[in-house]
Amino acid sequence: MSRGDDATTGGYDERAMQPTERADRLAAQQPRRHTTRSPTDPGRALGIALAARAEECCELCSSRAANYSWEGTEPSPEYVEKVRGINWLATVLVARWLAYRVPVSAEEMSYISERGDIAASEQQSIVNVTRAYLVWRDTVCEIIQEEADRIRITRDAVSYARHIVRVSCDAGLVQVARAFDTRMRHLAEDLALEREALQHLALHDALTGLPNRVLIYDRINQAVLAAKRNELPFAVLSVDLDGFKDINDSFGHGCGDLVLQQIAARLVGAVRESDTVGRWGGDEFVVVHAGAGADAAHTMARRLEFVVRQPLRVAGEQVTVGATIGVATYPAAGDDVHTLLNAADREMYRVKRERVA
Repeated sequence: MSRGDDATTGGYDERAMQPTERADRLAAQQPRRHTTRSPTDPGRALGIALAARAEECCELCSSRAANYSWEGTEPSPEYVEKVRGINWLATVLVARWLAYRVPVSAEEMSYISERGDIAASEQQSIVNVTRAYLVWRDTVCEIIQEEADRIRITRDAVSYARHIVRVSCDAGLVQVARAFDTRMRHLAEDLALEREALQHLALHDALTGLPNRVLIYDRINQAVLAAKRNELPFAVLSVDLDGFKDINDSFGHGCGDLVLQQIAARLVGAVRESDTVGRWGGDEFVVVHAGAGADAAHTMARRLEFVVRQPLRVAGEQVTVGATIGVATYPAAGDDVHTLLNAADREMYRVKRERVA
């Protein structure tokens, strides 16, 4: 792992969780030298003593952290077990550095960083993560002091060991906070996508993907407001399919759904991007034809009738459906959503009756 150049960078390399003092640089650059360290070396003795108490350290950290009230969401059993394993590993890594100057590997740091990822996934407060690290730091320093007193380690060796613990705590906390931040950002992005998907489902027909009644109402209302500002007409076209029931009865509802999807695509392809095609329900569609007067609206109606009645392939057979279209223009037929929709619907049924007659 790379190391910082001097103490002005914060005294540690957050990726390696190891000190950056110039006196230690040579040892880190030559990791095999630990095999020649004297068994009586105070750092080695202290590291071995700390490693022997790693499990006890975990127990102490858990009990001491439990004395603080938990902020926000309670942790899951999986998170608690993960934290215990990380505390044990972090203690062993500090002990290993003290005893043998072995740096932290990328895999070990990745394991420690997972704590932040899991905490964010469980929507926990970063306060809990930070407090737990400080508890671990103080507990390890306490154990180091106890072992130093027991085996009579020099004051300089103890000071250095405590420094390593603080460095490790700071570096680990930065890594965990970074993982926490990354996961929270990803969760926010996922939530935004999910919100967009739910909004789309709320405003669009599930079968055809076209705007549903709610969105059709809104589009017509927006068209009314724009027409009032700009003093321009627009039209609402009510489209009812002819012969669709026969297809459902002959081929089943699954084939009927395929027909509706194909007709929806044809209608969308026949209008402009500024227009709206929506599914009103069943085999009925609504088209909002922007900027169109009566003549343009009736021309569009004839165009839609033409594209609808083109042959379709259903269950390996060729079938056709027709369309009866009623036209209502703003402001001649009405100046609000409900009036325009009712006018287009009445016109559609009038045309249908005339065809039957």
